[in-house]
Amino acid sequence: MTVFYSILFQNPSMPLSKTDKQDWAETLFLDVNQKMSNKEIAERVKVRPNTISAWIKKFGWNKKRQSQLILKPKMIADLYVQLECLNDSIKCRPITYNVPDYLLRGTKLKNKNGDEEIHYQDYNPSDYPIKIGNFATSTEANQIAVITKSIKQLETETSIAEIYEVSIGVLEYLKPQDFDLYKKLVPVFDGYINYKMK
Repeated sequence: MTVFYSILFQNPSMPLSKTDKQDWAETLFLDVNQKMSNKEIAERVKVRPNTISAWIKKFGWNKKRQSQLILKPKMIADLYVQLECLNDSIKCRPITYNVPDYLLRGTKLKNKNGDEEIHYQDYNPSDYPIKIGNFATSTEANQIAVITKSIKQLETETSIAEIYEVSIGVLEYLKPQDFDLYKKLVPVFDGYINYKMK
């Protein structure tokens, strides 16, 4: 989506540029929950409905709207799957011990016939420190930390988009019940979102 609500950074008394109007219209159009008509978007943005239709076609907003179905819940679910896969691979991998190379390579010896053979000393791998075990390496620990941080941010932070969604929910609830109140509250919610962005 384009820069969210760039229009809201403007002074409400100043006229909006064409780009600001396009951004604002795109944001309203891409709201998959509200599904405003072109006429409603045109009224909010202060352009003609056929201008909205032209922008939809020109900028491919219908395709963008379809992609909006992949939002935060899907991202969170995908991150949990990544975290689970990483943890499972750590738990299930074989333990590798830090056995000295000379024990792994063996020693060349000659047998009774004068032929060279490699002789391996007997050793117990668990007598040596663990090289790779069922715990995260530093790289894996960093990956886990990044994934966990991303999940926490997605689950706890309230974005402008979410404030917008709640505002739309309230307005949609009011719209069929009291259309005049709905029209009066639209600029109030727009102002509130502007306030939250500062």
